[in-house]
Amino acid sequence: MQFYNSHTPVLSRAQSPVRELWRKTFLIALLFVAFAVLLPANASALQSNKPNIVLVNLDDADAEILSQGNLDAHYPTLAALARRSTVFTNAHSTTPFCAPSRAALFTGQYAFNNGCKTGAAMHSISNGFAGGYQQFISNGHDENELGVWMKRAGYRTMHVGKFHHDGFQNTVPPGWDDVSISRGLKFFNTAKFTNIGVPRARGYLTGEDTYVAHVDRDHAIAALDTHFRSRPSQPFLLSLAPFAPHTPDDPDVTRMVEQRYLNYADDVRQPVNDPDFDEADFSDKPEHLQRSPLRRSERALYELVYKSRLRSMKSVDDQLKAIFDRIEDAGKMDNTFIILTSDNGYQLGHHRMYAKKDPFHRSTNVPLMASGPGVRSQQFGNHLIAHLDICPTILQLAGVTIPNSVDGKSFASLIGRPSSSDEAGWQRSIMIENWADKYLIGMRFPIVYTAERYYDEIYVAWSNGQREYYDLEADPFQLENQFDSLSSNVKAQLASSLRNFRKQDVTPTITMTSPERGADVTDAINFAGFMEDDSAAVASLLTIKSFRTGKFFNGNSWQDDPAQITIPGADPGNNVNDWQETIELFSETTNDIDYLQSWVRAVDDSGRVGPAVWSSNVIRGSSMFARFNPTLNGKTFRYKTQQINGFMGAFPDTTVRIAIFDRQTGKYFNGTTFQDEYARLDADLLPNNRWQARLNLPTGSYRIFLRAVSGKFFQRETFRADIRVN
Repeated sequence: MQFYNSHTPVLSRAQSPVRELWRKTFLIALLFVAFAVLLPANASALQSNKPNIVLVNLDDADAEILSQGNLDAHYPTLAALARRSTVFTNAHSTTPFCAPSRAALFTGQYAFNNGCKTGAAMHSISNGFAGGYQQFISNGHDENELGVWMKRAGYRTMHVGKFHHDGFQNTVPPGWDDVSISRGLKFFNTAKFTNIGVPRARGYLTGEDTYVAHVDRDHAIAALDTHFRSRPSQPFLLSLAPFAPHTPDDPDVTRMVEQRYLNYADDVRQPVNDPDFDEADFSDKPEHLQRSPLRRSERALYELVYKSRLRSMKSVDDQLKAIFDRIEDAGKMDNTFIILTSDNGYQLGHHRMYAKKDPFHRSTNVPLMASGPGVRSQQFGNHLIAHLDICPTILQLAGVTIPNSVDGKSFASLIGRPSSSDEAGWQRSIMIENWADKYLIGMRFPIVYTAERYYDEIYVAWSNGQREYYDLEADPFQLENQFDSLSSNVKAQLASSLRNFRKQDVTPTITMTSPERGADVTDAINFAGFMEDDSAAVASLLTIKSFRTGKFFNGNSWQDDPAQITIPGADPGNNVNDWQETIELFSETTNDIDYLQSWVRAVDDSGRVGPAVWSSNVIRGSSMFARFNPTLNGKTFRYKTQQINGFMGAFPDTTVRIAIFDRQTGKYFNGTTFQDEYARLDADLLPNNRWQARLNLPTGSYRIFLRAVSGKFFQRETFRADIRVN
């Protein structure tokens, strides 16, 4: 199948008729009518000069599954497209994770700029960072993104398939004329929302017997047909986002495969010969990524996942053929650019990892091919390209001014002419980031990092202070982490470059992942989270307040005035870093229960303090206090031996100490005599959380102070009783 002809259609311009002089009056009237009619016609002619654009953004399609060998063996439509495309081999997702990658694509902004960093803010693996479609809307991007910009430029905009994660509420987005949005991740009985071919937009389920690629195919063709009939000269942007080859929301991974392809290519096996697959020596990798070699069950699972992913792409190939044929039949293909890519790469046992999010090449590297007018044969470019560069590229192809907010760099000039620019010098570097953790065979792995990807190098700064550096020319499979062998000067340069990559000047932010809001806690509370800044967040300022007493904890005791506990970050020189501290504390409430309010703020390297995030928790079984018997205050003792007593909390290893002050002489009783220096006595501990002290005080007036002590903790001496001895 040939998608493009080698020529560009030439558009003719209408001309006004001029006839005989004696018909001047009629001519003037005719000219007025002609201007009224021909101006819109000329505008349409100019508009039709703009190219149509089809953007195909696959889901989890790594470069391996779309290798030339797989294209030739399994995907005739994609193979034909590749033969007429510029294929870019060094393209990367800047946030290799579904939702933030799509937000970056539509805004042309890094996630640290657009604020959509995770799939959903409320998910535990999101570590308190924002994300999802509602965050996209909250940040105003639905009114200021690719679809909106193209629509304003006169394009008919259509989106079919996956849109964003979390929070889509069945409303046609402002930037898109025609939508067929797939929700969830079910290839059958898919939740859809569409305004194509219906009187009004509606949501529905496709049914258990209906495969999602067929629905997407039909909706895309219906939208194109309506457009070709109603506005044939208007350019269009068609955004296609298939589910494939993402695994389904179903324990049975084969539920991603169309029925007729369930046994397709049964003899195909997952390629496992590359040395990064089940990497033999994993000792050079960061400690938090360490795991044992792949188990036999994992290898079997990855084999099944590989086949299912490959088979699901067969249906995408069929879907694209039908859509491309319809564009060809309408005579529009000669003036249509097609850009095909994926939201992120994928791992199936490489580096002993699974899926995405991590900064290894297989997770960040995405397939990218671009074809269109003037592209007559397959060419290759190894220029460093970011997935978010696609947005400004489409805008430039359409003749649309690229907004200043866009971070990406258009590669439109390279389509059909990759040799026109030096590959190594095309782009100095791009940033790759991730804020959400991942699960791997039931285990949670911390995957928060920032990385700077160069043409053939990558430097990774993990939020916990771990580091990686790979020379990709010498070590394309990232087998040997060379960071420790770098000179201190090179290490400093890499850290400085990454720290200064972000150009905006922002207030530092912080998240609190522990303790979980509303959870019960004990005397040892793990306070933890992440700090982030445009340069470097260096410390967190933690405040802990008792709801019952209104006091503040200073690390050793409770006090009336506000107190802050300073917790340094795990890596104060990085944009994003962990903060964590286990705070041992006690409660001063007498019923062994208190309510704590905790809030924390980040401080950056310029001394700015960011907004607070907070948690509210119940603390039980950690009361440490000492109280007097209520009848003691004001009591007069008329005998030689005085017994004072009271009750105390059940906090472990608590000692009750008393200080006795002579109100007439200003001296302290040390148990035997009086002295000028401050003195304390230990009380005797009794069963049932009681205490007592037996004294032999001479006649006088005394004030007794009381405190509970356990290790480094102490109750402040705010409890006192006045007694007299006659």
